[in-house]
Amino acid sequence: MTATIAFDVYGTLIDTRSVENVLRSLVGQKSVAVSELWRQKQLEYSFRRGLMQEYRDFSVCTRDALLFACESNGVKLSTLEQEQAMHAYTELEAFDDVKDGLADLLSSRLRLFAFSNGSRTAIDVLLRHATLRESFIDVLSVEEARSFKPDPIVYEYLVKKCGVPARDVWLISSNPFDVIGAANYGLRTVWLRRDPTVIFDPWGVEPDLVVRGLEGVASKIQSASV
Repeated sequence: MTATIAFDVYGTLIDTRSVENVLRSLVGQKSVAVSELWRQKQLEYSFRRGLMQEYRDFSVCTRDALLFACESNGVKLSTLEQEQAMHAYTELEAFDDVKDGLADLLSSRLRLFAFSNGSRTAIDVLLRHATLRESFIDVLSVEEARSFKPDPIVYEYLVKKCGVPARDVWLISSNPFDVIGAANYGLRTVWLRRDPTVIFDPWGVEPDLVVRGLEGVASKIQSASV
């Protein structure tokens, strides 16, 4: 059977740190600190909303996190500047290995889906900006499940949309919480360890594969799927 691959988007295909290019013009030397805290709180707010069953579009988590990150760093953005920062999230850049890696997966006749906390519309726009959209059969968003990763309900939704058993779906993600959530639901997993300083959470759940980039990942998945 042809393997089905679900790709996380933010931090896996798309480099969220590229938002620093816009932040630099808005907050100067604090751009790195604001960017890092923005991403940290964005994920935290999605976790908290998932636990509270108070779903809102991921853009709400993103905007609230931006405001927190700015205030924490003593920065005040005007309404226009907030919109500029938010717009930057629609034009983030892909990691350098992504286009070749996706081409390799497609040449191996694997089924590719994008699977994200972001809304379907936002991810579609983002992937088109990065000229990646045509690589994917579909964009799958947690918005239809009205929760966020790593809630089991979002992986249930993913499996249903892929139309194959959970063990025939591979999740590729740079986020350990996503990998653990998918593995907990019964998916096969690849941890794309983009940052060598990141430690995988010691929860007794291990990814099926660990890679540093997308080069050669197609053959590794095919070998592990036999």
